[in-house]
Amino acid sequence: MFTDALKKNRVVVGIDLGNDYTQLSYCRADRSMPDTMSLVPGEEQYNIPTLLCRAHEPGEGGAWFAGKEALKCASQGKGLLVEDLVLLAKNNVSVKAGGEDVTPAKLLTIFMEKVFALLSAYIRTDDIGGVAFTMRDMSAQLMENIRSAVEPLGLKNAEVYFLSREDCFFQYMIHQPEEMWIHDVLLYDYRSDGVRSYVLQMNRKTSPAACFIEADMFPQMKRQDMTESTDALKKAFYGQLDAELLEIAKKQCEEHNITSVFLLGDYFSKEWCRESLRYLCKGRRVFQGNNLFSKGACYGARERVYPSTLSSSYIYLSEDKLRANIGMTCDRGQTEIYFPILDAGTSWYDAKREFDVMLVKNNTFTLNIAPVDGSRTRLAKISLEGLNVRGNKTNRVGLKFFMENPQAVQIEITDKGFGEFFPSAGRRWRECLPLEVIS
Repeated sequence: MFTDALKKNRVVVGIDLGNDYTQLSYCRADRSMPDTMSLVPGEEQYNIPTLLCRAHEPGEGGAWFAGKEALKCASQGKGLLVEDLVLLAKNNVSVKAGGEDVTPAKLLTIFMEKVFALLSAYIRTDDIGGVAFTMRDMSAQLMENIRSAVEPLGLKNAEVYFLSREDCFFQYMIHQPEEMWIHDVLLYDYRSDGVRSYVLQMNRKTSPAACFIEADMFPQMKRQDMTESTDALKKAFYGQLDAELLEIAKKQCEEHNITSVFLLGDYFSKEWCRESLRYLCKGRRVFQGNNLFSKGACYGARERVYPSTLSSSYIYLSEDKLRANIGMTCDRGQTEIYFPILDAGTSWYDAKREFDVMLVKNNTFTLNIAPVDGSRTRLAKISLEGLNVRGNKTNRVGLKFFMENPQAVQIEITDKGFGEFFPSAGRRWRECLPLEVIS
């Protein structure tokens, strides 16, 4: 997967950042599969509670604790427990701790510092070439706070990426043996609020192969605290859960040709989902674990830093992704070349590009929009009203492409002039390409 020229010590990291717990997976350049950081070496203790505790006892000096240490500190009455770090960052809400207002970005920085300190037992921070975060909610505010939180960590050689849970599922699967995803793949993610399902489907008739994921939520599977219940009540409750899951599984397996099934989360247990497992295992391969998303994020980071042939052979398309390649035809001497700008399959929050162009003939440029569904390429002409083009290759403009939401591509154009001879007039233009035009 990696070339021999790459340093063996280079590493990419995938982080599943959940409001309840966090996981980290990492992959070295000389290995094909990621490892997941365990809190206890040799054991599969991957879940780090996404919590902080600010100690208020004089002897602790106002220190911060994270994860299980935070729970211990709070349970002993030695500090203030800070929960819901991801929700706080999503809503941009600060917290009062130790007599000061602590921003959500600062809280995440403190948490990440503690987590990366644990990771340093496995890898060196300076060796990290890319970090990919995955969260259930990919809101712009949350991603902005995460970027702010990561900046003080000193990851000087690392790019930061974001992948949806669906994208992580896709990345994980295409890096598995192909017999596991000859047909559709079903994933059940069991969290405290219920079961979320994902069905991965591929259209191998397109080039690259187009992949789609259907996601659904089943809140009726929400767990209850049964520790104080009688054995009879526990048996009845878990029997009902098994019946609910069996009904869900039957419906989805009848609608799709399922090759493999993945059960994520510690809530799944052979002790209660017997009938569901019996049904799912008929003619299908069933896997159980809880670190697929962090590993998928790790694979995704690796494809960004060190692209493989998988990146050009398979493309995951969702409502959050571009479904067309956007580029422009440019003159280079006596020939015309195609210049790619934004690639199909790019998530809206990663769709960014900046470059300069020279306007030669007039004050317009044309974008080529090529949908990946096979429909014909379309053209979008952008006119810069009020710009006088001199025709002697002295009109330089800067183009900036980005997206503020999944619905449209934004284009900012700036008149940059041409040195001292033709200074910039300071003109700016902004155009918007709605996604309906390019999807």
